[in-house]
Amino acid sequence: MTDSTRIVTVLGATRNFFKVGHYTLRRLAVDAPQLTLRLAIPEAQIAGRAVHGIDVQLRDWEPGDPKTLVEALSGTDTMLMVPPIDRRVEIGDMYLRAAQRAGVKQIVCLGIQFTPGQCAMAEEAATLEVLLQESGIEYDLVSLPMFLENILYQCQSIAENGSFSFPADADCPFSYISCDDAAALFCRKILSSGSIDLSGTLMSHHAQATCAEWALALQAATGRPITFKRQDDEHFLASLGKYGMRRPAAAQVLGLWKRISAEGDATPTRVAERLMGRPTTDLVAWTQAHACCFGPGFGSCPHPHPPIQHMFGPA
Repeated sequence: MTDSTRIVTVLGATRNFFKVGHYTLRRLAVDAPQLTLRLAIPEAQIAGRAVHGIDVQLRDWEPGDPKTLVEALSGTDTMLMVPPIDRRVEIGDMYLRAAQRAGVKQIVCLGIQFTPGQCAMAEEAATLEVLLQESGIEYDLVSLPMFLENILYQCQSIAENGSFSFPADADCPFSYISCDDAAALFCRKILSSGSIDLSGTLMSHHAQATCAEWALALQAATGRPITFKRQDDEHFLASLGKYGMRRPAAAQVLGLWKRISAEGDATPTRVAERLMGRPTTDLVAWTQAHACCFGPGFGSCPHPHPPIQHMFGPA
C-alpha cells in the first residue's frame, strides 16, 4: 500500500466538528495531499461546511443502523476515532465493530487525562480501551486534557456580557492543549506510524493555567473588561443539556471538573513539544490569535465554532 492509495477517515457521532477532526483534516490536506481524506459523521453534508476548500469525502451514517457505518468506513486504512462523552462505551463498541468489518488497519483514539478511580468518565474511557485491545486493530489511545477551544461555547457571553464561567474556582489550575497542536501530533502518527507513540503520556502544554489568568488574557486580546465567575453545578448541567447532551453524560463532565478542583488536574508534560519539534501553543497566544471569536462579529469570524445542536437522535 502506498500513501496515494491510503484513506484516512475522521469518525464521530455528533455534529461537534470544530475541534481536532477539523484541524487534523486541514493539516493532512496540506502536508499529505496524496492521501484520500474522509469525514464520516451523521449528516456529514452539514458538518462538511467546516472543511470547505479542501478535498474531503463526506460519508453519512445512521446512528441506529451499524451497517451504514461499515459502509462509511469502507476502504479506510487509518481512522481518527473521536468517541462521544454520551454513551462512550456503547458507541465506541459500535465504532470498533464497524472498523473490524471494514478492515481498518490503524486507529488513533482520543482519550482523557484521568485513570479509573479518579472520575466516572475515566471508568468509561478505560472500558473503551479494553475494547480497543480486543479489537485486534493497531491503536494509540491519546491522553488529552482540556481543549482551549472549549471556551468557544461561550463566545456570545464574552462578546455581549464580558463574562465566562466554568464549574471551578478562578484560581484552580488546569492542564490544556490546543486542537491544532493535538492535530499536529495525530498527523505525525498517521504519516509516520512507527516513529511515534502517542499512548500513555499526557499530551499537553507544558504549564497549567487558571480561569483568572484566562480572563486577563481575554481582556488583553479584546481590549475590554472580561470577568470570570464560577458556574454552579446545576447551571453547568443545564448548559450542556441545551446542546443535546443527556444529563448522565453532562454529570460526567461535571465530575471531571470536580476532580480537577478537589485533587488537581493531570500533571502537564513537555512530551507533545518534543514530539512536534516546536513549542506547544500557550493559552495567552491562543487567546490573542482568537480575539475575533470574542467580539461583536464572532458569528462571522474565520475560526470554526460549535454548532447550535451537537447530538443526533433523542437527547
